Amino acid sequence: MNDELDLLLQDDWLHPPPDFTQRVMQRIQSLPHRASHAATPVQARSSRWSRLRWLATATGLVGSGMLGLSQLAGFVFGLWVSASAI
Repeated sequence: MNDELDLLLQDDWLHPPPDFTQRVMQRIQSLPHRASHAATPVQARSSRWSRLRWLATATGLVGSGMLGLSQLAGFVFGLWVSASAI
């Protein structure tokens, strides 16, 4: 059984076709280019929600980090108080 598994692991599982790179590059070149500074109202609204989502995520991470640090400090302080009382 181990010999079969070793043979499977030695073989590459992904064999792309020979013209894969050319086809991908052709599709990339045929994609429409977006204007970098021309924003529609929908894009502006989407950007605003994206920033709000990022701000909410950052606030949640900072808040939970502070809560976690306070729990860690309480635990360490509790160990220190109990060890010094002995």
